[in-house]
Amino acid sequence: MTKIKYILILFLSFQVGIGFAQKKSKEDKENKKSQTLAISEASIITSERLFFDGQAAIFVGNIEEAYDLFNRAGKLNPNLDAAFYELAQLQQLSGDFVSAQKSLQKALAISPKNVWYEQYNGDLFAAQYKYEEAASVFGKLKKENPKVYEYYFQQAYYLILADKLKESIVVYDEIENDIGIQAEASLQKHKIYSKINKPDEAVRELENLIKTYPDEIEFKNNLAEFYLVNGNAEKAVTIYEDILKAEPNNIIALTSLADYYKTKGDNEKAFYYSQKAFANPEIPIDAKISVLYNYIKFFDQRKEQITEAFKLADILIEAHPNEAKAYAIAGDLKNLNNESKEALSYYYKSLEQRKDVFTVWQQIFFINSDLNDFEALKRYSEEAKEYFPNQALVYFFNGLALQQTEDYSSAEKAYTHGVKMAGENQELKIQFYSNLGDTYNNLKQYAESDENFDKALELNERNAYVLNNYSYYLSLRDEKLDKAAEMTKLSNEISPRNSSFLDTYAWVMYKSGKYKEAKDLQVKSIELAANPSATLLEHLGDILFKLGDKTAALEKWQDAAKLKGGSEFLNKKIADKQLYE
Repeated sequence: MTKIKYILILFLSFQVGIGFAQKKSKEDKENKKSQTLAISEASIITSERLFFDGQAAIFVGNIEEAYDLFNRAGKLNPNLDAAFYELAQLQQLSGDFVSAQKSLQKALAISPKNVWYEQYNGDLFAAQYKYEEAASVFGKLKKENPKVYEYYFQQAYYLILADKLKESIVVYDEIENDIGIQAEASLQKHKIYSKINKPDEAVRELENLIKTYPDEIEFKNNLAEFYLVNGNAEKAVTIYEDILKAEPNNIIALTSLADYYKTKGDNEKAFYYSQKAFANPEIPIDAKISVLYNYIKFFDQRKEQITEAFKLADILIEAHPNEAKAYAIAGDLKNLNNESKEALSYYYKSLEQRKDVFTVWQQIFFINSDLNDFEALKRYSEEAKEYFPNQALVYFFNGLALQQTEDYSSAEKAYTHGVKMAGENQELKIQFYSNLGDTYNNLKQYAESDENFDKALELNERNAYVLNNYSYYLSLRDEKLDKAAEMTKLSNEISPRNSSFLDTYAWVMYKSGKYKEAKDLQVKSIELAANPSATLLEHLGDILFKLGDKTAALEKWQDAAKLKGGSEFLNKKIADKQLYE
């Protein structure tokens, strides 16, 4: 129980205890006369002290002590209604509704006209989901206090919860007959008539509100929405257009018309109203972003509408120039449309507004990696460490950038730090261990390289990329060639028709002295490659040389030399017409 509740209870106690601490009114005295027992003056004084000590205990949060003090006060002075009232509240808070009801009935028996007790009685029934009984209590209060309209509203509300809808309408009508049309009452009646399938009466309630409060646009929006939901779109559109004459930037009217025309397939009108809505800075940005995300969600079905999405994104930025998410969603749209560089420019602008949204950094990492811009990837991943020091992905991309720019020692540190943060993300751990295997190989720390590849395979023994890279590095070192052969064979079974994997398989066979098998695999690798690389052609030349076909080998070396990426021995092989490894 919080201090706020304690203070609330104390406040209510003072309200109901005012008559107790002072002389009672003549009416209250007469009311109590039949219930009053003869109590000694000493008992009355002691019970008063116990009562106020109980209130003090509540104030400092000592509920158990307060309960004991109120209980003792009530036993010492059975006429002390406020003590039983306090006990009822404490019993309710502890979940003992039965005892709470009994204590409250004692307070009401002593002081049946106390409105605080009666109100609490109604609320106590409601807390037990006894809504009909709660409505009855407030109905009684309403009769006793016919000008206190709060009791009318409470009675009607509990009648609704009790599913006594027609009875609740009668109470709302009583309010209307007495003090005229009230928004709360009319709106509730509108909801009730809608629920019991009386659309004409539901419309009448809203129309009465509009006549009574002609400047309240909200009620017109409610009526238009009701017409839309109930299939009377023409009337709804007329009302929305009327609203826009009075308020050209009305949020609900603009977005509702945009949604309506979109469902009708009238994209031109839908876009017209969407533009107006997007240009209105008063409309929350999240509502507009949800519209743009629909373009993303249904991109494959709406590719022809991507230009509209770009226009709306530009309008969004104009309306919300300081919102990071406006630039971010524009970047998402460009990225989806394979405009990577344009997407990056928006993501960078998003970072200028806010640097604490990780998904934006993540998009920047992925795109720079895809564009092979490892200098930019290194710069942004370094900066991201300041804001996300515990994000494994930051260290992964930082390590990747360092690895690709041949700073292997720094890459090893980034990967080693990042893998500790990968938690239960198995796929990310595999990537870390695999890249550590690559990095240690470049550092010529071969035992560490093998160890990390083995760790990756422990997590997924059928990861084709790990199997391929691991076997290739072993073949380059002429080590564990039997293990390399098993792994490269498996990688090609998992991912057949992969030119790079076939090249590795061929090279392992070559290193194992199985030149015919190597040739068949290498030829197939080249056939599958869209643009055979210098490495593929040079490897085939080496294999052909081992098979004794030196002329064909020289031709392949010369073809490889026309491309970039051959080995350091390629030109010497051509010049000397000899194989160098």
